[in-house]
Amino acid sequence: MKKYSIGEVSLRLGLSRDTLRFYERKGIIQPKKEENGYRSYTYDDISRLLSIMYYRRLNFSLEDIERILYKSSIHSSRSMIQKKITEEKQQLELHRQSLVHLNLLRITYDNVKQGLDQYQTKPLLTHYRIKDCEEINRLGIPDLCAPFQEYIIKDKHAKLRDEFFLLSEGTSSVMRMNPDLKRFPVLKWETCVYTVLASDSLVPDEGKMLKAAEWAKEQGYSLTGTAYCGPVMGCAPEQQKEEETEGDSDKTIHYLELYLPVSK
Repeated sequence: MKKYSIGEVSLRLGLSRDTLRFYERKGIIQPKKEENGYRSYTYDDISRLLSIMYYRRLNFSLEDIERILYKSSIHSSRSMIQKKITEEKQQLELHRQSLVHLNLLRITYDNVKQGLDQYQTKPLLTHYRIKDCEEINRLGIPDLCAPFQEYIIKDKHAKLRDEFFLLSEGTSSVMRMNPDLKRFPVLKWETCVYTVLASDSLVPDEGKMLKAAEWAKEQGYSLTGTAYCGPVMGCAPEQQKEEETEGDSDKTIHYLELYLPVSK
């Protein structure tokens, strides 16, 4: 039977010599050592290495590969493969969710750039309104919920009325959670005056809220008397230099979404 040197096997299979030695230390392959101290590989060794490479491509661990190739029956090997199929499907679903969220995050940053201190009308899409923090933790969604505040706009004042968390129906749909959320009240408005505010805190400036309300009136809209404000989900605050008499200091700028429900 023809024998191959470690260099020939490395070149033929595209595996480094270190990898071949690692597999040997793990006991997965056992090349013969000749009298001169050099390793020699047979066709059987190459066949085993090809099987290892195949299972590694399928994300099996070396321990699982060793069990499949040398220690398992057909039945138990099939069970391991079925388990791996289930794991890969779970990972595929997680990657699908991540891609959707990443695309939404990119759109969010575009919206901040385009909507900062600019007024427009847009709907407040369907969100679940959740006040129970324990329930949010039970559902495993604290990172997907945005803290929001509800204000009453009246007599040239903006007064805080309520605080809660919002979870968008779009996000819950991506996570396939909608059936679990039906018991929560829904917040939705067909038409709102919308803007993005730059703020040095997570509490909106009353003057900016009233300015948005005034713009709505100038456009002929009737305010409902409520306003909803919260941080732009996923948009990181920025650090900006602020000049002071004793030198420069960093100032944290938060970006807040402001919705004022209106009607014509």
